[in-house]
Amino acid sequence: MTSELRLILNPRVSVFRHNGGVYLFDPATRTYASMNEATLAFVTKPNDANSFDELSDNDRKGLTDVAEQLHRVGILIAPESAEKRGRCDIPDRSGSITHLAIFVTTKCNLRCAYCYAHGGDSEKTISRDIWQPAMDLFFSTLNADTDQGRANRKGVNLSIHGGGEPTVEFATLKEIVADFCERACAVGLQPSVGMGTNGTYNDSVHRWIIENNISVNISLDGPRDIQNRLRPLRSGHSSYDIVERNLQALVQTGRRVSIRATVTNESLVTMESTIELAKQLGLTTVHFEPVSLTGRCATTALAKPDAEQFAEMFLKCFLLGLKQDVNVYYSGMRCFGGYNQRFCGACGQNFCITPDGNITTCYEVLDSKDPAASEFFIGKIDPVQGQVVLDQARIAKLKLRVTENMDACKDCFIRYQCAGDCPVKSFRHSNHDLYFPDPYRCQISDRVNKQLIVWLADGVIEPRDVEQTSVISLNHNII
Repeated sequence: MTSELRLILNPRVSVFRHNGGVYLFDPATRTYASMNEATLAFVTKPNDANSFDELSDNDRKGLTDVAEQLHRVGILIAPESAEKRGRCDIPDRSGSITHLAIFVTTKCNLRCAYCYAHGGDSEKTISRDIWQPAMDLFFSTLNADTDQGRANRKGVNLSIHGGGEPTVEFATLKEIVADFCERACAVGLQPSVGMGTNGTYNDSVHRWIIENNISVNISLDGPRDIQNRLRPLRSGHSSYDIVERNLQALVQTGRRVSIRATVTNESLVTMESTIELAKQLGLTTVHFEPVSLTGRCATTALAKPDAEQFAEMFLKCFLLGLKQDVNVYYSGMRCFGGYNQRFCGACGQNFCITPDGNITTCYEVLDSKDPAASEFFIGKIDPVQGQVVLDQARIAKLKLRVTENMDACKDCFIRYQCAGDCPVKSFRHSNHDLYFPDPYRCQISDRVNKQLIVWLADGVIEPRDVEQTSVISLNHNII
């Protein structure tokens, strides 16, 4: 091999075998490639000049062309560049708060068998004395941003979450949203509001959602029987018919509507039926997540689905969704996206206000009695003084949970998208260690992402973003 082509594989690039095939994945360029064993040997050891010189002229030319192609896109690099380019240059946008989340109430009209927050077991509703100082701080942070930051920002986001069902405190909910939108417009920013809901609200709430362009994500665990079994009304009666009616009402207005289905060992077999149901109802997205054994779930007979079985069923649903024009999603499905420095905003970026006035970065950590509060509670609102007190040391600690600090993930092919997976599940699984990912979720993500990469490389599925994705074949034939 000529000296100018003495290259090495970029450390960010992963190569793996799957079902007899060999595949390459580059997260930076979103390159998905299939290759044979001969090309694999060359790509992983392109400096092996002796073996290269033993090849025929045609084979040397073919491999030289491959090397040049991979060098152009940064998959093969010069050895002296390895130290500089082995790490991903991921922008750190954690300096300012750009997203506000408010948990309106712990009240709930359902009694879900697995509720992480024991929704409805207490009845606390956030007061103006708590949410208003939080909003004051949020908008003052935006105003204090750099000139460039303000110039680049066009909108601000408010998320409404549960811990209960936000629509049961409709007057408070409307007041919070109205104030947020008014403040945003006053500083020239476009407000957007999203709300997680159990979908059992009444017609007046539906009209408000439409009139105020609220984006909603509705929880529906599947067909009627499983929904009513896992998510009954607090009275014990059926919730399915109400949720279906509200979903249909949203679709009829032209909304793109998504649902979130929590999957237990029991409901695993209904996942495909859930896709069929989504198609019938005109929904656009189904988000599947395996149940987390925390909260109320920890005291019931519910169990997580087997990791391998969940992954296999998810992949079947993914293909079914493509046929039915339904987007099928799982939070660990990361191979289609770009770089992630952090798995989610719980790593020091989220600013979520609970009814008690606690500030948490994790949507699953709302109770001060939760052991995870010691990591994810980053402050407190004093309703008497109208002040927000933040624990900057704890925020800084959470911000350190980034890809490059996750030693347990250093050899993982999806590390630059997954970034260590869910931090609170790491905490709960590993005796409070944020840096040791939950192996259950790792098993799912490994299976799901590898199969999706294989399907892309082999042409079974099409790239979701053609302009930012490359699918190539490196099956060079060596005699």
